[in-house]
Amino acid sequence: MFQGKRFVTRGVADTIPLEVQMFLWSLLDSLIAKRVVELDYLQVFELSAEGGKQKIIHSQEVPEYQAVYQFDNVVNPLNSKLYAIDNSTYVTMLLCHEY
Repeated sequence: MFQGKRFVTRGVADTIPLEVQMFLWSLLDSLIAKRVVELDYLQVFELSAEGGKQKIIHSQEVPEYQAVYQFDNVVNPLNSKLYAIDNSTYVTMLLCHEY
């Protein structure tokens, strides 16, 4: 899963910096490589700004999984919710309101 060609929607391309997009993809790649958990077709990334820090919660429903990442001294922290969806042919990263 999550091995197909990867795409991002216009909303992601316009609002999420490339460095953040690459970090989110790397989280998926890490799970695939380590085989820590079986991946659900729907991955959720919640980005929140908390006092100049960037918090990212990566989760899925089945099997249940959640990991939290926090970065200090972020210039422009983001508040957004994104999905990465695998449809067996390709993978798309989109903002939650684009679903």
